[in-house]
Amino acid sequence: MKFNGLIPFCFATISACLPLVPGVAAADPQVTWERVSPTSPWGVRAMPRGGVLDGDFYVIGGRAGAFTIYGDTWRSADGVTWELMSDNTGWEQRAYPEVEIVQGKLVLTGGQGLMTFYNDVWRSADKGRTWQQVNADAPWGARAGHYTMVVDDDILLFGGARNSWNRKFYPELWVSHDLGETWELRAQLPDDMGRAGMQVVRIGGALYFMGGDHDKPVFFANWPGRRNDVWRSDDLGRTWTLLGNAGWVPRTGHQCAELAGKITCIGGHGRGPEDEQILLHDMWLWDPRDGIDGWKRISNTVWGCPDTPDSCGKSDFLLAIRDGKVWTIGGDREVASPWPQDNDVWVGTIAGED
Repeated sequence: MKFNGLIPFCFATISACLPLVPGVAAADPQVTWERVSPTSPWGVRAMPRGGVLDGDFYVIGGRAGAFTIYGDTWRSADGVTWELMSDNTGWEQRAYPEVEIVQGKLVLTGGQGLMTFYNDVWRSADKGRTWQQVNADAPWGARAGHYTMVVDDDILLFGGARNSWNRKFYPELWVSHDLGETWELRAQLPDDMGRAGMQVVRIGGALYFMGGDHDKPVFFANWPGRRNDVWRSDDLGRTWTLLGNAGWVPRTGHQCAELAGKITCIGGHGRGPEDEQILLHDMWLWDPRDGIDGWKRISNTVWGCPDTPDSCGKSDFLLAIRDGKVWTIGGDREVASPWPQDNDVWVGTIAGED
């Protein structure tokens, strides 16, 4: 679940999360899943950030349990063997920052520690070995759970929230043209777009903003504030149009990406059939040319989970696309104490998409 909090609290239910099933999920003929590594040396963690730089995977920061926060950088060529690039990054341990890769550099923004929310910006030009602070006090204010993406070498920063109890949400879009050193407010978004846990994907010249939460306090799911809406912008985020609701249930902590000109969304934390909190294990594919009703669920057994409403799923994992395949790294399996995470690596191959 999207935690973004300072103190551990049990969630509203005590639904169990079944162990993730090793091997290949064969129930969905459109998608083949393989767990290439059951455990990684960087340890279990929710919301590892990073991505793919020069063909290598990067894992940066994150959280384990309620009180363990990471401040490290790892690299892997295959998702199996990992190299520690730095455990003394300078930006301290933090969870829920965002990390982008632009012009061959890693750029980290915001996030939170156990007691502090950040609005600084750090950059690494040597693949995570060393980091330099390039902005100590960005004008977008301290926040975590925001979303960043790169468009034509600009970094776009959406939404996010501050505080854990009385959360303040930011309906904003900021942009940096110089790898995070300076920022300008591109758009004050509609109030309802001020949220955390959403995803934004670019297809062609359009941006698509999807899902997320208004959980307040962060420890408890606010079902009326959960979203499966889809917004579109054709002018790089200056103005937005609400297209409607996706075919998937409202959720937060899901991960979405562009895949062969389509949007794929996976997993997340949502509401079960008995109003219980569940971790989702579905995978959706959408071609925006098909209209808002064109979302297709192509798998309900991601990570080898059984095709049932309350099986093993997860949220707040790292999603990467490489070689036409879908990779998930780490993730959060929390619906109740003791707040488990994992450190496995899965790869999914979609029939006809590789």
